[in-house]
Amino acid sequence: MKKIILIFALIFASYGNTNEITFEGTGKADINGYTFNDNSSYKLYKSNGHWKSSTGDFGLHTCLGTVTTDKNGKNGFNVYCKNISQNNDYFIMKIYRDSEYQESGAGRAEIVETSKNYSYILGAECSHAVTYLKSSDYFAMQKCKFR
Repeated sequence: MKKIILIFALIFASYGNTNEITFEGTGKADINGYTFNDNSSYKLYKSNGHWKSSTGDFGLHTCLGTVTTDKNGKNGFNVYCKNISQNNDYFIMKIYRDSEYQESGAGRAEIVETSKNYSYILGAECSHAVTYLKSSDYFAMQKCKFR
């Protein structure tokens, strides 16, 4: 009887968050650009690495975008990452942060384009967290909610 209750509890728990998906990624970033006399800056962000999801999918990702600081010290981070799965399906995630989250490595993300097999996550809104090691290697996580 305990085994049956445990099986039902596991099934219920697995279906309890069916509108959430988590992505974990690792990679190496290259950030280059200009810093101006007023301490503002404009830098190009480029990275690549690996990802896996809570659904069991995994693959490679490449990211491109900008990292900016205005003369008042307000930061911006706008990056698009294309994630290609082991089955050659893809989704593109826009990751963005502003001054409020720049130092903490936290931000937001949104799924902005998908192949047919990932259409169920199109428009998903995500929380984003990243930790850098040695200034260019990173570990990132996004927790996304979709309809």
